[in-house]
Amino acid sequence: MEPIQADERKPLKKTVIQEIKQYMIDHQLKAGDKLPTERKFTEMFGVSRSVVREALSYLENTEVIRIRQGQGAFLNESNIENLLDNFFFLWQMNGGKIQDILGLRILFESSAIDEIVKNHKSEKLTLLKQVVEESEKAVTPDEYRDADILFHKQLLQATDHDLFIQMTNMITSYFFQVQHIKLTPEEYKVLINEHQTIVEALEHGDAEKAKLLLTKHIKNTKV
Repeated sequence: MEPIQADERKPLKKTVIQEIKQYMIDHQLKAGDKLPTERKFTEMFGVSRSVVREALSYLENTEVIRIRQGQGAFLNESNIENLLDNFFFLWQMNGGKIQDILGLRILFESSAIDEIVKNHKSEKLTLLKQVVEESEKAVTPDEYRDADILFHKQLLQATDHDLFIQMTNMITSYFFQVQHIKLTPEEYKVLINEHQTIVEALEHGDAEKAKLLLTKHIKNTKV
C-alpha cells in the first residue's frame, strides 16, 4: 500500500479512516478478525501514530471495530442500530414527524406479513401466536407497552433477514422510545384483539387482510 501523499493530507484523519476501511475490504476481514497494529498502519500509510490512533478511535466510536486493551483492534459484527438511532435523533431535531415513523412501520411490517405467508413460516406464526397469548397476562401500563413492542418485533423477525430485522427493530424501538403511549385496560384489550385478528388472518394465509388489519391497527396508535 502506497503512503498517503502530501496533497492528500488536508483531511488526513478522514483519509486514514477510509484507507483502514479499504484495508479491511481488500483483506476480506470478518467479525472478530484482528486488524494490524497502530505501528503497522503508520508504516503502511506514512502518517504519524497519533493520526492512526485518532482514526481507530473514530472507528471504535462508530462501532466498526472494538479495541481491547493490550490486545489490539478487532472488526465488529454488523449492527446498524446505533447508526439509525443517531439518524432518527437528528431527523427528529430537524422537524421530523412521528407520523412518518408510523408510515415506515406499516411498510416494513406489511413486508414481514408477505414473507410469513409466501414462505409458509408456520414456526414463526406459532411464536407470534404465543406472544399474543402471553400478552393477556399483562396488568400494568409498562407491561402493556412491552407486550405491544414484542408483538411487532416478533412479526418483523419472521423474515429471518438480519439486516432487515436490525433496521426494523430500530424503527419500532425508536417509535416507542419517543412516543410514550399509556394505554388504559380497555384500550389494551382492544389492542390484543387487533393482534389476534392479524394472527388469524395469517393463519388463513390471507396476507391482504392481515395487512389491512395491521394498517388500521398502527394508524389507531395514539400519537
